[in-house]
Amino acid sequence: MSQHYVAFEVFVQRTHLDQHEHVGSVLAPTADIALQTARENFLRRDRAVNIWVVRQSDIYSTPYDDMDFFARELDRKYREVGGYADNARRWKAFKERAMTLEEIIEDVKK
Repeated sequence: MSQHYVAFEVFVQRTHLDQHEHVGSVLAPTADIALQTARENFLRRDRAVNIWVVRQSDIYSTPYDDMDFFARELDRKYREVGGYADNARRWKAFKERAMTLEEIIEDVKK
């Protein structure tokens, strides 16, 4: 009787406050054996509070050559921090051009 081994991806949660982190893969015939194998391989010296094993075939991902999937549909440069370096200069120029309260009152009186 031959057993069919399946690849499982292993995720470990170190503490209750941590997120699960991918630590590697194991080959096993069942999810229960994959959990045991993962514990033996990845937690021999480390502590953890939880382990996930996920069949590699159940993970859906994008193909590496599908660059269109990651293309930006809209221009979102306003979300990038590159333009903020110029803000100090722009603020200084604005303050120099801005009218003071006294100048506004004098202008209204005219």
